[in-house]
Amino acid sequence: MHFLTAVVLCVVLSLPAVAAEPDWTSLKTKAGISLSYRYNPELEVKASAFYPGKPESFLLLLKDTKSVRRWLKQSEDARLLEGSTEHHWKVYTRFTSVWPVSPRDMVTCADVSHMEKSLLINITDCSELVPETKGYVRIRDVKALWTLTSRDQGYDMQYQGSANPGGELPEWLVKQLTLSSLRASFIAFKTELKRPAYQEKTPQASR
Repeated sequence: MHFLTAVVLCVVLSLPAVAAEPDWTSLKTKAGISLSYRYNPELEVKASAFYPGKPESFLLLLKDTKSVRRWLKQSEDARLLEGSTEHHWKVYTRFTSVWPVSPRDMVTCADVSHMEKSLLINITDCSELVPETKGYVRIRDVKALWTLTSRDQGYDMQYQGSANPGGELPEWLVKQLTLSSLRASFIAFKTELKRPAYQEKTPQASR
């Protein structure tokens, strides 16, 4: 018995230690929008807020590429790519910039799923779908998750994501631009989601 115990202890002690995930740094909540960030090891951001209405309205807004300039800071334009469907769509987005930062672009895929009382929108990098464009730096390694959880008279919306902006941008600038853009988007949603176009018949998420 003592021999077996010693063997087990040796095995356990020889296993590599699992590094704990870094803590989130929370910013001051403004207009009901909470915002936080961490480095894991790249910059990862998170935001949440409550919105009245149905979660499906947000799906309509997110797919409406013509609206992107109203809620996504510094976006130039966006378009759905061939092969997009009701619950899986592919988007090419371009961003303007202010000197000395170069214009950016990115290609993402969105997949919608349903879990209990929540709608999940998983965003992944699909850079291979569109060749790089001259004059634009490609944003890569895009990973994000929108979680829309139904509540009384509305829903909680949470976003968590990260991306590699490309180029040689200083860390402090990437953090500043990312957090300010995320907060601006969540503020803009409060207005955008009230538009009649997103209150009409909404698609049901697949189960």
